[in-house]
Amino acid sequence: MTRGEWNKKEELLAEQAAKHLRAYTPLLAAFASTARAEMALLLKVQEYCYENMSFMRAFQKLVLLLYKKNVLSEEVILKWYREPNSVKGKVMFLDQMKKFVEWLQSAEEESDSGDDDD
Repeated sequence: MTRGEWNKKEELLAEQAAKHLRAYTPLLAAFASTARAEMALLLKVQEYCYENMSFMRAFQKLVLLLYKKNVLSEEVILKWYREPNSVKGKVMFLDQMKKFVEWLQSAEEESDSGDDDD
């Protein structure tokens, strides 16, 4: 898809990008079969969104899609959030990801406390 075919409105652009990415999630999942590969994918998405100003606000939506489609695991997303890395733009995306990461952490804590009941 050429640059001119993307919608100019940020919210519509994010939806459009997610729609296109959704078609490739089975392929991405096949390649992101290890935590290391998942992290590499997440860092590439971060880098792409940072370098393409139109996609800066789409980052969280794209990561959420990859999580829901089992391409990215919660462990990798939490590791990305907690650990510093040198890929451009992370600081900009931390705020976007804050609510989602808080939700992941609370879900993780609930599953940990549920394991104690057994």
